[in-house]
Amino acid sequence: MRLYKSEVIVLRDYDLGEQDKIVVFYSRRYGKIKVVAKGARRIKSRFAAQVQPPSYDSVVIHKATRGGLHTLSECKINYPFIGIRKNLLRFAYSCYLAELIDKCLEEEQPNSHLFELLVKAFYCLEEIPKQNLSLLMRSFEIKLLKILGYGLYLSRCINCGKEKGKIQSLFISIKSGGLLCDDCQEEDKNRLEVSKKTVLLMNYLLHTSLKKTVQQNCDKAIEVELEAILKRYLSYQLSREMITSRFVCISEKLELKHPII
Repeated sequence: MRLYKSEVIVLRDYDLGEQDKIVVFYSRRYGKIKVVAKGARRIKSRFAAQVQPPSYDSVVIHKATRGGLHTLSECKINYPFIGIRKNLLRFAYSCYLAELIDKCLEEEQPNSHLFELLVKAFYCLEEIPKQNLSLLMRSFEIKLLKILGYGLYLSRCINCGKEKGKIQSLFISIKSGGLLCDDCQEEDKNRLEVSKKTVLLMNYLLHTSLKKTVQQNCDKAIEVELEAILKRYLSYQLSREMITSRFVCISEKLELKHPII
């Protein structure tokens, strides 16, 4: 076995036997990795607190040979995101971000840009006002899709090439991943009509940093339309629904009854 070190974000963990846990990390140097944290289920374990999501850690891992599971050797918390852990809605959104990374990526495919984006998203999630949490998710989704090569094509009709400014009614093709003009949309059954303001918002979110994005005020109707489009597009690309979406929905309803600060 050989050792390797990396900064990681804890995505999720689950039980292994009576004392151990399997932890899924997203690491700066090695991408998504699964490791065994020996004794992590014991209260007095040195790993018990460190491997709980969400957490930004530095780890040392024993790399397994012949396809076996890696083993966690050392783990130090860089930042525990206490503000996220203490609030149900923020925690629900963090679970959603973690599931996106987990489902979109295969194991051990590093991407430093995506790692930095995820770390920044967690810091923003802990600090920003509650009214901007949803916009943060949309910004992350759009940037994630772009980094992975599935970004929506928004400059012109993806089918015939007509410029966006010359199209009267805009549509998004879920299958093709881009804008459709009035004529081309008729042949695409898996498309959604989209307002010009929502297309402008998508472009803005794509080219603006997360920190600057979440400082903006956005029309709620546009946000709702964008969320519906991205949810449909992500489901198509992943061929599945996001499990944590229901958790987020329940948390949002609870927040309406018991507002957070």
